[in-house]
Amino acid sequence: MSQHHISEVPVEQREIGMLAKHREHIIDQIDELVKRTKYLELLNECQRHGLLSPGMCQNIKEYTPGRRNENEEDLLLERHRQLFKKLTQRGPRAYETIISVLESLDCKEAANVLLSVDSGSFVSLREANKSRRPGMTVVDEGVTTEGLVLSKVSKESKYQYLNPNEPLVPYTKPVQNSKRIVKKSDKCHEDAVTGTYPMCSQYNRGVLFMVNIIDFPNPGVIRNGAFKDGEELIHLFREIGFTIFPYINLNKEQYMRILKELTSSQYVENTECFVMVLMTHGNRVNQIDRAEFHDGSIAMVQTEIIAHFQASNCRKLANKPKILMFPFCRGPEPDKGVETDGRSAASPKPTAQPKRNIPTLSDSLVCYASTEGFETLRDPDTGSWYIQKFCDVMAEYAHNTSFEDILKKTQSLVQNMRTATGHLQTGNYKNIGFNKKLYFNPGFYK
Repeated sequence: MSQHHISEVPVEQREIGMLAKHREHIIDQIDELVKRTKYLELLNECQRHGLLSPGMCQNIKEYTPGRRNENEEDLLLERHRQLFKKLTQRGPRAYETIISVLESLDCKEAANVLLSVDSGSFVSLREANKSRRPGMTVVDEGVTTEGLVLSKVSKESKYQYLNPNEPLVPYTKPVQNSKRIVKKSDKCHEDAVTGTYPMCSQYNRGVLFMVNIIDFPNPGVIRNGAFKDGEELIHLFREIGFTIFPYINLNKEQYMRILKELTSSQYVENTECFVMVLMTHGNRVNQIDRAEFHDGSIAMVQTEIIAHFQASNCRKLANKPKILMFPFCRGPEPDKGVETDGRSAASPKPTAQPKRNIPTLSDSLVCYASTEGFETLRDPDTGSWYIQKFCDVMAEYAHNTSFEDILKKTQSLVQNMRTATGHLQTGNYKNIGFNKKLYFNPGFYK
C-alpha cells in the first residue's frame, strides 16, 4: 500500500490573549474592582464596546456558582466577579479597552487600579486600532481577541449566496480564488468488514447545507475570515459531486425553516449523503452547547439542531450517512494544554448493542472543532484553523480514505498548531450509529 504525505503547515506564531501580568493583576485586584464598579452598568458597557458578545453577557447573567442557599445579593456579587474573570480571557488589547470602559463610566478609581500595574501600558482605542497587526488570530466565541470594535459591517458581508426568502435552488456560481486541487478516485472504495455507505452516484452523490454567520448585532464580534472558509467548503464539495445550498447571515427562524424544508425536499430524496456545516459563534452553558445567529438569537445544538435529524423528523435521510459539523467555540477557555510524560492510556473498546428497530438517531457523525468548554481559533485573513485543515485533508485524501480517518488526520494537524502564547485547539467527533465506512470517491461514478 502506497504511503501519502501531507506537508505540515508551519506552527502559528500569531499572538492571542491578554498579557499575563494584566490578567493576574485583574484577578489579584478583583475585590477592589468589584467594590468600585456597578455590575449591570459595566456588563452593558463591555458589550457596547465589543469586549463581550450578547451570548457571553447572557451567560454571565445566568451564572450560578453551584452553592446551596445562595441569596440574591451573594449571587450578584459572584456574577460581578465572573464578569471580571471573563474579561481576563479577552485579547491582547482588551486591558486598554477595559480601562477606557471604566473611564467612560466615570469609575476612575477602578481605572487607576488597572493603570497602576504599569503606567505606560495604556493607549487610546484609536491608537490600539492603528496598531492591530494584520492576520492576528482571533477566537470564534463572539468577540475578537483584541476586544475592540473593528467595524460595523464585516468586509465580507457584501458577499451573498442563496436568498433565504426564495425557493430552494442549488447554488451554481463559481467561488473565488480557491487553489486546492481535489484528488480524484479511480474506483469506488468498499470495506468488506464493516460495510460501506453507497457513494458512487453521479447526480445524487450528496447535499451540502452550509450556513456561515459572519455579522452580528454587536459590531465587535464580526467573524472576519469566515467567508474564506465558506468558499473553500463550496469548492471542495462541488469537486466531490455534491449539490450545494450555502447561506450567509441567517437568523434562527430562517435557519430552522430552511433546514426542515431542505431535509424533506426532493433534493435529499435519493441523495447518498447529507452534510451540514454551521459556522458561527458558540458557547457552552450548563453543559449545553449553543449556537448564535445573525440577529443574536440562540439555538441549542443538541435539542434543536441535532435532534432534527432523528428518523421521525428526517425520513428521507434514514439509513443515510449524515455529517453535522459545528466548528465553533464550546466554552470560553483557551486550551493551554498540559505537560505529559509521553505515555498514553489505552482506549476502552465500545460495546455493540444491536437493535431490531431503526434507531431514533443513527448513521450520524457530529463533528466539533474543539472539546467541551474550550474555544476555537480563526485567522481573519485565511479562515479558521479547523475548516482550513479539514479542506486540506479532504482535497488530499478523500479519493482513497474513509471519512472518519479524514477527521482524525484533521484533528491531528489542528492539534499540532500553536499560537505565540502556546494556546492550541483539539477537535473531536461523536459517532452516533455511524457503523459503516464512508468514502467520498470524488470523480468516480458507477
